[in-house]
Amino acid sequence: PTLLRLLAAAFALLVSAACSPSGDDAAFPSRPIEIVSWATPGGPSDLLSRALADAAPPHFGGQRVTVMTRQGGAGAAGMQYMQGRAGDPHVLGVFTASGTVNMATGRIPFAPEDFTPILRIQIDPFLVAVRDDSPFRTLGDLFQAAHARPGEVSMSGFGAASAHFLGFARLRAAAGDPDIRWIAYEGSADAVVAALGGHTDAAHTNYNIVREHLRAGTMRVLGTAMPVEALPDIPSYADQGYDLQPVHWRGVVGPPGLDAGTRADIRARLMAAIDDPGFREYMERAALEYATMEDAEAFGAWMTEEVTTSRDLLRRLGFLDG
Repeated sequence: PTLLRLLAAAFALLVSAACSPSGDDAAFPSRPIEIVSWATPGGPSDLLSRALADAAPPHFGGQRVTVMTRQGGAGAAGMQYMQGRAGDPHVLGVFTASGTVNMATGRIPFAPEDFTPILRIQIDPFLVAVRDDSPFRTLGDLFQAAHARPGEVSMSGFGAASAHFLGFARLRAAAGDPDIRWIAYEGSADAVVAALGGHTDAAHTNYNIVREHLRAGTMRVLGTAMPVEALPDIPSYADQGYDLQPVHWRGVVGPPGLDAGTRADIRARLMAAIDDPGFREYMERAALEYATMEDAEAFGAWMTEEVTTSRDLLRRLGFLDG
């Protein structure tokens, strides 16, 4: 991964030198804005990208804002594209907790330092959901059954070594490490369908993924990582004795090489965009929490710490050597 990062950085510098803006292109923004998304179309990160694209134009000089989907390599394709646009403030990317976990595993050959941190926007609390006819009424019921019947209770969720899995692993550890089988699926929606169909005992996911099933009365939530306004009667993990708040988070980064003034300009424009009524409606509809981190240096340091923490936990769980 280190060699790949060095090669990627060298490539980015060459492209940046070849494509540096001319004097009449210096005013920002001078052309349409690209939001690079390496997420699954229709997934939470993709929806954030599109909500930003809808809200941003009035705050970016009326320029058109488009979402460019570049999937592949656990996000590496989109990240590589951004490396090739070093110094270009017209290219932004939606970065998430999944990105830092993929960096921790080595699935992608980049680090937070390879990007320009701009703004963390939202957090998306994890939760545990079961089918409506499940015998489990609380998290305690679920964990008690797992302690009594090691290996028989199953939890479905996104990814084998993902942000979703690490959130579940932290909750499991807080419950005394009961032997619960983690059944990985390629998408969060698939994991929820598995629990709904009785193929697993529960799903570890987010509110937006189970919302329609809750409205239909076919699923119930046992607990949420933190209070969720749309679920006022559901106790949080802490309410049930598990003192942790694992969440998924999402924010915006730029390509490498953006100076402090440009970074501050973009951040101010994004702050105005996320205060747009349409964007607020999207946040409320998806039961997402604003968790803005405007200090770019702090955001960058926090992402780096997320990689380190994830790597340490993955090592303890046996996913990484040494």
